Parts: sequence; C-alpha cells; structure tokens
Amino acid sequence: MDFKGMRGKPRNEAPSNIMLAVLIIGVIVIGVILMLLVRVQRGLLGIILAALASGLLIYWLREVRSIVKQEFSSDGVNRSKPEWNYDLMEMKDEVTLVADVPGPEEEIKVQLEGEKLEIRGGNNFSKTVKLPKILNILNTNYLNGVLEVKLKRDVSKK
Repeated sequence: MDFKGMRGKPRNEAPSNIMLAVLIIGVIVIGVILMLLVRVQRGLLGIILAALASGLLIYWLREVRSIVKQEFSSDGVNRSKPEWNYDLMEMKDEVTLVADVPGPEEEIKVQLEGEKLEIRGGNNFSKTVKLPKILNILNTNYLNGVLEVKLKRDVSKK
C-alpha cells in the first residue's frame, strides 16, 4: 500500500562537529585564562589558580579525546547507528503507530501482512513492526518526518 500524504522532511540531528568545536573553544579560553593568571597574579595565589586552570585544561583535553574516539573510527567515518524511534499505542479496538521515518513522501510505503506492519522510506529505510493482533489500516499520515498509522481490529478474522 502506497501512502500519499503531506510532504515532510527528515529530521537532521545536530552534527558532532559542533560539539567538538565548542570543546576546542573551551580549551582555548581556559588556556588564555591560564596565561593571564600567571602574568597578573604573582605569588602563591597565582600558582594555585594556575594549577587549577592546568587541571581543568587536562580534563577538557581528555574529554575531547574520548568524544573523538567514540564518534569516529580510524578511517574518519561515523559508525554509530541511530536507534529507530516509534510508539505503539493500543486502545480497545484501535492501535496507533507513530514513528520517525525518513522521507521524501513519495518513498513512504506502508504494507500490512498478517500481524506485521512493514514500513519503507527514503535512504533505503525499511523496518517491520510486530503488531499485537490482526489489524486493518484505517489511515496513514506523514508530516515532517513523522509517520502516523491508525489500525483497527480485523473483525473478519476473530
């Protein structure tokens, strides 16, 4: 069953490059503060403040390294696979499925085979959801990367 509804756009997640840039800027700011403290504060207070700033700088450098190791493999390609988000809400005679599905709208297809609902979308997206009982599709709606499928209990197969 092909679904034709409102055109939606897949959600874009914030790239990890922004997070990395924020950490690097933080490290630079801490380095500048360290240099200013050593120049301005002479004596024991300056040494204590410089030691604290150095400890904070080491902490941030370790954090940046661990984030880079988590996000990227040795060849620089992001290997993390995002989880697929969906909700299956059961009422007395109806079931509603709400799921994140990448578009475009022309590529969204919903098929029902017994107790399995197959959802296909853009970027070779394909997922199957096991339903609690045999159901019929009432309607489907796709908006801004979110697919909503309303299903009703099949009275012919009691």
